[in-house]
Amino acid sequence: MRDYRNIIAKNLTDLRISAHLTQAEVAARLSYSDKAVSKWERAESVPDIAVLKALSDMYGVTVDYLLDRHGPSEELPQKQGPRRMSHNQALITLISVFGVWFIAVAAFAVCFYFDMLVWQIFLWAVPVSSLVALVLTCVWGSRGLCFTFISIFLWSLASAVFFTFFDAKPWLIFVGAAILQVTVVLSFGIRLSPKDKNRHNNEEEKTGEKGDGEGEGA
Repeated sequence: MRDYRNIIAKNLTDLRISAHLTQAEVAARLSYSDKAVSKWERAESVPDIAVLKALSDMYGVTVDYLLDRHGPSEELPQKQGPRRMSHNQALITLISVFGVWFIAVAAFAVCFYFDMLVWQIFLWAVPVSSLVALVLTCVWGSRGLCFTFISIFLWSLASAVFFTFFDAKPWLIFVGAAILQVTVVLSFGIRLSPKDKNRHNNEEEKTGEKGDGEGEGA
């Protein structure tokens, strides 16, 4: 049987040294004490599964990598950069955005044909297209683009509302957009520590078990 404690300890030590990090820096990123990190690397204790997942994400490896032996000649994996959209995903996003603008141009042409000049259609096309792009980028996990499209959506929506309804109070619209923008900035700055993630997962499991029990009782 494998001695996983020593295997994990060696892998964590090698990865930390390769990443040019101290035990204190690793501990700070995980919201743990440097003593806990030291115990993991001395094989005195083993991180729980939530911490192993956080460590694998931090070093750009899989959890399986942490559980396997690796020869001295094996090259350590390089930490991956932030997740980006693939070429096809970017094309799908652009096609979807152009689809929104095609509909906007068609609607404007129909209105123009009936002697109605509704130029506000193009204003509303901006928040709608940014919302479409936001949904797609969130599905594909591009965090930076999600933040960008949320910001575009908030301010373009506020502008569209203002220029469509001229009797609206502009300061109230843009103050609301500014408050939402600050909320988004703060939300994107939140990082759950492994302890919080583990507690959250346990709560979800308990909730699921409770729901299953109620379903069986019914």
